[in-house]
Amino acid sequence: MGVSCLTPANLASRPYNLHAVGVSYWKASEGAGYEDETSQPEKEGDRVDPGKTHTYIWEIQENKGPTDGDSPCLTHSYSSNTDSVKDINSGLIGALLVCRPGKDSTGWGQVTCNRELKRKSWYTEPSSLAWGQGMDAVLTPGCCPSLLAGLTLCLKKQVHWHVIGLGTGPEVHSIFFEDHTFLVRSHRLSSLQISPATYLTAQTMPGTLSDEPEDMDYPEEDEETYHVIQVRSFAKEKPVTWTHYIAAEEMDWDYAPVKPVSLDSLFLEAGPQQIGSKYKKVMFVEYEDATFKKRKVSDQLDKGILGPVIKGEVGDQFKIVFRNLASRPYNIYPHGLTSVRPYHDFPIPPGQSFTYSWRVTTEDGPTQADPRCLTRFYYSSIDPVRDMASGLIGPLLICFKKSMDQRGNQVDNMRLVLFSVFDENRSWYLEENIRRFCTDAAHVDTQDPHFYASNVMHTINGYVFDNLQPKLCLHEVVYWYVLSVGAQTDFLSIFFSGNTFKRNMVFEDVLTLFPFSGETVFMNYDEYGDTEQTMEDFDIYGEEEHDPRSFQGEVRQYFIAAVEVIWEYGNQRPQHFLKQPCHGCPPHGTVSPDLLNCPHPSRDPWSGRRKPFQQYRKVVFREYMDDSFTQPLLRGELDEHLGILGPYIRAEVEDVIMVTFKNLASRPFSFHSTLQAYEDMQGATQGGDVVKPGELRKYSWKVLPQMAPTTQEFDCKAWAYFSNVHLEKDLHSGLIGPLIICRRGVLNFVFRRQLAVQEFSLLFTIFDETKSWYFLENMERNCRPPCHIQQDNPDFKRNHSFHAINGYVSDTLPGLVMGQQQQVRWHLLNMGSTEDIHSIHFHGQMFSVRTSQEYRMGVYNLYPGVFRTVEMWPSHAGIWRVECKVGEHQQAGMSALFLVYNLSDIFLSSIPQVSQRFPWGGPSGVFRVFTLKVTTSALATLFSPAESTESGTWLG
Repeated sequence: MGVSCLTPANLASRPYNLHAVGVSYWKASEGAGYEDETSQPEKEGDRVDPGKTHTYIWEIQENKGPTDGDSPCLTHSYSSNTDSVKDINSGLIGALLVCRPGKDSTGWGQVTCNRELKRKSWYTEPSSLAWGQGMDAVLTPGCCPSLLAGLTLCLKKQVHWHVIGLGTGPEVHSIFFEDHTFLVRSHRLSSLQISPATYLTAQTMPGTLSDEPEDMDYPEEDEETYHVIQVRSFAKEKPVTWTHYIAAEEMDWDYAPVKPVSLDSLFLEAGPQQIGSKYKKVMFVEYEDATFKKRKVSDQLDKGILGPVIKGEVGDQFKIVFRNLASRPYNIYPHGLTSVRPYHDFPIPPGQSFTYSWRVTTEDGPTQADPRCLTRFYYSSIDPVRDMASGLIGPLLICFKKSMDQRGNQVDNMRLVLFSVFDENRSWYLEENIRRFCTDAAHVDTQDPHFYASNVMHTINGYVFDNLQPKLCLHEVVYWYVLSVGAQTDFLSIFFSGNTFKRNMVFEDVLTLFPFSGETVFMNYDEYGDTEQTMEDFDIYGEEEHDPRSFQGEVRQYFIAAVEVIWEYGNQRPQHFLKQPCHGCPPHGTVSPDLLNCPHPSRDPWSGRRKPFQQYRKVVFREYMDDSFTQPLLRGELDEHLGILGPYIRAEVEDVIMVTFKNLASRPFSFHSTLQAYEDMQGATQGGDVVKPGELRKYSWKVLPQMAPTTQEFDCKAWAYFSNVHLEKDLHSGLIGPLIICRRGVLNFVFRRQLAVQEFSLLFTIFDETKSWYFLENMERNCRPPCHIQQDNPDFKRNHSFHAINGYVSDTLPGLVMGQQQQVRWHLLNMGSTEDIHSIHFHGQMFSVRTSQEYRMGVYNLYPGVFRTVEMWPSHAGIWRVECKVGEHQQAGMSALFLVYNLSDIFLSSIPQVSQRFPWGGPSGVFRVFTLKVTTSALATLFSPAESTESGTWLG
């Protein structure tokens, strides 16, 4: 075990501290102030006053460092945490590298990408600043553009880049080194996907490169650094040369050849101040030969606005004969190849031709952990923003050797999908489009917000929603090559509803796609399906009948209802182990009944801001004993942490899940999961998925292998179920629950769970009560007359938004109690908007994720629509915090406390002095009565009765 002792001196003018991510420590070295029942000496490191010092001791345990699948050194950080937003924006951040024995980081590079907000620093004088002018700086790293200029790297010597994504608000960046690719956790990447609290260790081979953000939202800002290195040579091989004759050609493009009926077509009709759906654009078009007389017929009938597919294997060469048939200069340039740098800024004038030669090297191709082909793209790079807005984009596929035949065909079917926001306001042809298509072109105001919005097209392959309908066949094996390129600066959450896909050797149902990135996913269609594609939801629906007599598993039956409740987001502390000091309470470290009822203070001890927690009507999933829905199944200590979440649904591969759902609420809802399109067994309703108030519906589906963990993953993995009558409103109203799928033989037959593992599910989301079905009712309840509801007012919206974990804010979630050095499995869930970028951090503990290999982490980046499972063996006892590391979310209350207790400090007593009755949520309604005595400051409840070896009283 390695130990690092640091004694920082605070030579600044205000208090700071030191908080580390990626190492273990005891409470005295945590550097984070919250109510954790520690003694005063243990709190000294939470605040170091000016002129003072404090010694922090960080432990690097042998089984908590880099795994066999990790890089030799892991990238983490340390920072000040007295105010998570202002401290970081003031500059208090540093790199913390945790290495294998015998490894060090001498000579390794570090890149920090941060969009700093200067007005959120401690050292900003508000009176001297003009809002909106010079306030924001895009920096790589820290403070000055081109800070890395002149950095010398050695030719053919591998470089490890320790990349830290900072930022105190939800934001994303795609970072690339021109003419270079990265290796990150054995995967080949053309860009690094960065959000707040992202920690990556990336490997490159030096060449001539620049590093710059690809987000086109910042095209004019100087976030770019250059490094000049001698271009490396490659071993001579006998390549296969693929020749393409590609032209840039202008034409009219209709974003909506079929005007959608079900969607808002406000901007799709031409008018006096509106262009409509048809625009002049420029596209890459392939021809048969160098005469450019006969167009080549594409075998991808639904590729839309995309240029021709260019694909090849490692060692191959592309000969691109490019002719500019447009009216202004363009070129063609690949993203993801490392040997084409001299032609990046080389324009081809109208009517001229140029022949490019692109070679596919081993630094470009897939690794053994990647899919057989990587998704890249090519574009015109003279003015990338305007060229791509005008339409010049095409797919580039880089494959393993022996992936294609001599004609360039692959064994499996392929589908190309480009999610793109075409901003026609940035197109080269905007003025011409106004003249041609606006009925009152002379009076068009290009600065009018309505006009600007009408020219921003959210498309798939260049079509607005519902205009692209690819057909897929039963049992067809399909590789999806998915791109996100265009004016968007937010990531996309792409849903494959009713089907899972394989990515990075594991099955998923949501693909998170960053700007200017591409992904390759594999899917085997076991069900019939039509394809519906949208920017937010990419759905493939289907139904398949299952004969319950043909399976080898069990039938797992659940009775679940939608129930309306009155919900409070945070009026009280968890009573099992956390208390506030109150008058007359016994000494620190002992338990009494009075202590369990101490009130929660109304004022935040750090910010000093008062935020009353009002009551809101919500609707939640709750479990019942049978289909009479008269007796709710009580939650015990194992499920207390679920909070607003519905009950666990657990099953194994080959099982059949049967859910009887009853709507006990006052408006229509449904029961749905992204795993399966359900069949209506009883026909109780006629409105599709909609279940009206008082009605009942039964669902049944079989758990297929592609829904379960692979052999490399943990025993169980997380999915979710929810209502999707109106997905956004239903979720903000409270309807979501965990769906856990396990491998065969994992779940105990009697208790319906894995007994050797303690399991918790955490939903990180921002509940916006203005988007709830019960908004008006709640305003009548909470808004005192005279009540002025201004739903569009940012302050009003903020006052009714709650950054919650399982529906609780500011450390009020109960039930997170676990034993030291016991196996703990966390199911992390996120359903929300683009603001819901969450970076999950467990203080004092490390955890692991598993895909093709196991990786050690200190922070997990959780994006909307993503469900992930991580495991830990808690190493240090105490009351700790789990939180979102995004500073603004943390300050808004997205945190909870969990207790790690030492078994040697706990024993049972036969006569209750402080006894509590905990119902265990099993089918028999068993109760156990026991008493705890805690001899340290950490106060605990005990583990599952099913796992206990102690004696106790059972009530049946």
